[in-house]
Amino acid sequence: MNATPAPPRPVDLSAPLFGLDPRGLAWVEETLAGLTREQKVGQLLCLYLRGDDMSRFTSDLDRLGVAPGAVMMLPRSPAAAARDVAALQEWSGIPLLVAGNLESGAVNFLTGVEAFANPMQVAAAGDEAAVDALADHCIRVARSLGMNWAFAPVVDVAVNPANPITNTRSFGADHELVARLGSHYVARLERAGLMTSPKHFPGDGVDDRDQHLVTSSNDLDLDEWTRTFGAVYSAVIAAGARSIMVGHIRQRALSKSVRPDLSDADVRPGSLAAELIGDVLRGRLGFEGLVVSDNTAMAGFTTAGHRDRTLPEMVAAGVDVVLGNVDVAADFAALVRAVDILSEDRLDEAVRRVLATKASLGLHLSPFAEGFGEPAFDHPDDLEARRVLARRSITVTKDAAHLLPLRAEERRRVLVVVVGDEPTFYDPSGPFAPHFVAGLRARGCEVEVRRSPLAQSPSAEVDAFDLCIYFANVRFVGNSNSLRVAWAPWQGPDAPRHPSSFPTVLVSIADPYLLQDMAMVRTALNGYTPTSATVDAALEVLFGEIEPRGVSPVDPFVGHWDAAL
Repeated sequence: MNATPAPPRPVDLSAPLFGLDPRGLAWVEETLAGLTREQKVGQLLCLYLRGDDMSRFTSDLDRLGVAPGAVMMLPRSPAAAARDVAALQEWSGIPLLVAGNLESGAVNFLTGVEAFANPMQVAAAGDEAAVDALADHCIRVARSLGMNWAFAPVVDVAVNPANPITNTRSFGADHELVARLGSHYVARLERAGLMTSPKHFPGDGVDDRDQHLVTSSNDLDLDEWTRTFGAVYSAVIAAGARSIMVGHIRQRALSKSVRPDLSDADVRPGSLAAELIGDVLRGRLGFEGLVVSDNTAMAGFTTAGHRDRTLPEMVAAGVDVVLGNVDVAADFAALVRAVDILSEDRLDEAVRRVLATKASLGLHLSPFAEGFGEPAFDHPDDLEARRVLARRSITVTKDAAHLLPLRAEERRRVLVVVVGDEPTFYDPSGPFAPHFVAGLRARGCEVEVRRSPLAQSPSAEVDAFDLCIYFANVRFVGNSNSLRVAWAPWQGPDAPRHPSSFPTVLVSIADPYLLQDMAMVRTALNGYTPTSATVDAALEVLFGEIEPRGVSPVDPFVGHWDAAL
């Protein structure tokens, strides 16, 4: 077991991170003084906003005696989201923090919308102007919906291409690029009054496992972690991040640097490790803001012990807000009754930070920022910014076959093989293959479409076509520890088996690593974000209508020398 956490430390609420004036300070202390233990525990909970009946949602909470401090948006229409947030703020006695995964736009929690741009697409464009385009879109969306907390940016470093969840959610493999773009994103949102939460401390992207399914590990040594992830977190903290999300990720070297006597069996994930939160995040890195856990329903947390103990242990270790639940009533009761683990002093410290954060956002004056309820989608500025960003980021990873630019008069008969392009929980948009095919036809191509898996090789019909294009939209699904192309049995007949005799192009609009499984394809493009704008830009590059300008933020060949040929 971990050592007993250090006593709570005083929080300077007038310091720049919170910046509270006397009125705000008074509101925090008076509100805290009037709360029962049950009400204090409620302020630590960030509940998932399930269902579309807010009257039933709030009635159930009233029945349980639970008044949460925060909610996290789950999928609903933009109009329903604004309506539901308004209803919740009216119901809540203390203004709510309203959170959402504003990593790439609103595609994760709103229906009927596309992403704006994944962080890796921003990084492929390579400058702060691209970050501003994404940030400004997210600010506009958040204000329109009444959201005040962005669970973003993802500042994990894509060290391991086999990691199944960082992928295009990361800015890339270069920690300096991640720090520069991530901190710029933080500063842009924080200046606009939208709280950020860089994630997932102590850092994902090293392991090849998904913390949704298993407790994962960041196994860099102490010096390497400090040089990379430590530098990234120093940058986003300096940029003004008001919260940090802690993941269910172990960092053995870092834990043992604080506790040399710690056995491997007792190394705990960051969300439960007092030495990582207290000694490293708050001590070495100097973070004084709000610490929020990743979803506690993940197996990465649930496998660490029984929730009756691990939930209060998490708060005792330094987590201020508990995200997600298995059972709201049971989780709430576990935190209320665990007086032997969760002291009143530590509970007050966490609640004081929650309330101070709310006051720093001005929620004690009004729960809504200017722009609440205004239309935020199909805004002309956003549409143009998305188009420009897509065009700047399309990357030709190789053209050893010298197929580009395509000319319809030479490659008129085109076979398109669609790989993936299915909705996922994290990005249910699309499909995008029809848009790509329409673009080919608009340019004079005759197109036939097949969907992988196929029973035979596309090369079997080489005489019927002038070109084969693999259109791939392979993206994180959240229920697998791998993210790779799965061809049809037996022996993958639908794989590109004869590219030397059948001219073949790969167009990947999501996963940047597909050439490890399609090394034989000698002409390939990466687009990083499944959107209509990415498809349009890919077509423009394919046909030589614009010059490719994107630079891959990761190694698209995954270290395979043959994939680069």
